[in-house]
Amino acid sequence: MSVPLGHAEGTGGAANLNEHILEATQRMEYRRVVSPEDFEDISQLRSRAFDAHDLYAHKLHGDAVDESDRLPGAQVFGVYYEEQLASTLRIAHVTAETPDCQAVRIFPEVMKPLLAQGQTFIDPSRFAVDEEMSREVPGLALMTLRIAFMATKHFKVNACLGLVAQDHIPFYRRVFRSTIIAGPKKVKEFLVEPVLFASPLREAEICQRYPLFHSTETERRLLFDTPASRLPALNVLPTAKIAILAA
Repeated sequence: MSVPLGHAEGTGGAANLNEHILEATQRMEYRRVVSPEDFEDISQLRSRAFDAHDLYAHKLHGDAVDESDRLPGAQVFGVYYEEQLASTLRIAHVTAETPDCQAVRIFPEVMKPLLAQGQTFIDPSRFAVDEEMSREVPGLALMTLRIAFMATKHFKVNACLGLVAQDHIPFYRRVFRSTIIAGPKKVKEFLVEPVLFASPLREAEICQRYPLFHSTETERRLLFDTPASRLPALNVLPTAKIAILAA
């Protein structure tokens, strides 16, 4: 699940947003989270975001890292702005061999038959944004979701999933042209009833409207193919501007 997107698109229209975001990327970095210190920072950010919006049935109180962060196929990322943690996202590469993820646990009746057919997915979860920084950094939510967009391309999956609250439906339909495949559904651990989205990679269409989703193969490889055991973790610069020039 994710926190409310709040300032995801701003008010200046897509063209102005793209310009401001691409400028902001010059001060952004992505980092795969592997060290205990980074996981502690992620836990605190998740707790602040989720507790403030009453997303879960119980308050997390700083304890927001669990076994799902270290499952096979799972990767946790932090987005850093001027070296400060600004947002985070966990992705799971979901296959028949690595089926354990939030979407499958909540909607097994939909997901398990698809995996049995050989379909594969990216399941982004634990999406959290620092509320103060979201007001200062243009498009911070979009730059965080860009990780899932890149993973969808890198792993060549059938679709990127989205387990979101119902009031986020217009955003995911507008930005990613997502389709609801399940829900809403009452879930014990949540105070909201989530729906499950699926978004095939409509790369040309989405990148035309939101050029920030462009990326280079090198950036994707550094993010997703770097071993989790590597310390210190790599800080990877967004390559949207470079990829736009090369397109």
